[in-house]
Amino acid sequence: MHDHFTGIDTIMTMIKTLRSHWESLRVNGDLPLRADIDPRQIPNVLDSLFIFERLNPHDVRVRIAGITLCEMAGMEVRGQSPVTLFDKYTRDRFSAVITDVMNRPTIARLGLDTNDKMNNTSQAEMILLPLRSDFGDVTRVIGCITGPAAGFTAPVRLHVRTVDMETLNTTRQKTHDFGFAEQGTGFIMDGTSSFRAISGGGTVRSKRTIQAAKYLKLVD
Repeated sequence: MHDHFTGIDTIMTMIKTLRSHWESLRVNGDLPLRADIDPRQIPNVLDSLFIFERLNPHDVRVRIAGITLCEMAGMEVRGQSPVTLFDKYTRDRFSAVITDVMNRPTIARLGLDTNDKMNNTSQAEMILLPLRSDFGDVTRVIGCITGPAAGFTAPVRLHVRTVDMETLNTTRQKTHDFGFAEQGTGFIMDGTSSFRAISGGGTVRSKRTIQAAKYLKLVD
């Protein structure tokens, strides 16, 4: 019923690519700004990319979501709490991880179990990396998630199986105004990757070929 969706090589490549880009933007050990992220440098990660934003100490929302996260949820997830993607048994644990990523700060690598609408189970991986806003405060998290190892029928519920945390030492740097800048309200891509809303209804999602986007730009 299900085709192979994300192999282990693809998982490691996406996570390594995002982590490497994030690391390349650190200056004197400080965290990158959200505006520093250059989507042109990570075209093969964009489908699986997301950015979370902390609005207040008790409210974190999805600000940007790639198609993988939307397909797994079976709906558009921007503006929603990322905690709702998880089962009731590990929501508090995931919430605590997000808080630690921004407050300590730290890098989190999560091993996830997945359960879809048809009760098919599989596994996925997620990485969470802290970002500073254009004002310099750590209120953003960029990350990516791999799809289940097999195709799935949305919605997919996530369960935290393992968490690996890596604490960081940081300093403070000035802000910039480019990349994923805060005033940018849209993310447009003319290629195979996209950020868009999709309909639910239990559509089976199988393997998609990852290709580099033709061009990327931000719009107001």
